[in-house]
Amino acid sequence: MITREANLSDWENLQEFFLRIYRKNHPLQNKNFWIWQFGDEKYGRSFICLNDNGKIVGHIGANFGGGIAWIINAYLDEECRGKGILGKLYALAREYYPLAATAANEAGLGLYRNMRWYRYHDLVRYVKINPDVSEITFENICKEISVDVDNFVIKEGHYFEQPSIKGIKLDDGSTAVSQEKNGGLRVVDIESLSLLEQQVWGLGYLWMDYITSWNDLKSKDLEKNGWVLDFKSIVPWRLDPIEKGYFCDITFLSEDILDRELVVHRSFSDHGRIGSL
Repeated sequence: MITREANLSDWENLQEFFLRIYRKNHPLQNKNFWIWQFGDEKYGRSFICLNDNGKIVGHIGANFGGGIAWIINAYLDEECRGKGILGKLYALAREYYPLAATAANEAGLGLYRNMRWYRYHDLVRYVKINPDVSEITFENICKEISVDVDNFVIKEGHYFEQPSIKGIKLDDGSTAVSQEKNGGLRVVDIESLSLLEQQVWGLGYLWMDYITSWNDLKSKDLEKNGWVLDFKSIVPWRLDPIEKGYFCDITFLSEDILDRELVVHRSFSDHGRIGSL
């Protein structure tokens, strides 16, 4: 078995692996998305294990943000588990930055518990629905809309170069991803909450959401302004494809103790991946 960093020449082998292990239309099955996610070492790297036939049997990705290597897309074929391969892949990522991750399922949590990682508070997702909507139902809120935001579209910054998303920067400096087919705006950074809301509702969006970590003090202002945790709303977490009633507890973990002032941004890890969440 060989473990090493992947490069673009591995793409056909990687694509075969991703098609085999992930659901149809997973973003990593798209070459341009893989290049965006892992093609520049300033933002992320991909690490693979190959068997004696040169076939990829294991993979972890690392998304670099906040001086941390956020582990994502970790998978090892069942017959290769228990042989120390995953540890070798993690070691390759650790050469760049300290390791952390966000985990949403029992398998992920179990893995990190066995590795003796530190577990922090879950991430939080706040949602606010346009107060001008008279009848708040799933069908009325999560529906396709038409908004005129062409003058606000941005492509600056790695996050907004993500294939297939539409990033916008509003008048107050807040940034977001427009998800018009589902009626909403997925906020990335908030500058002025009151100005953000005023403009977004004026443009005709039906809802907004904002993902961050529990220790983000912006959450106090969100709560004062009527934003609610997602499970108290009708807007599901997963919207592409949309899954009615889908809400998720996502835990933040790290291999070593991190600065308590660290706020987990939407661009860290893959909890904020607009293409699938």
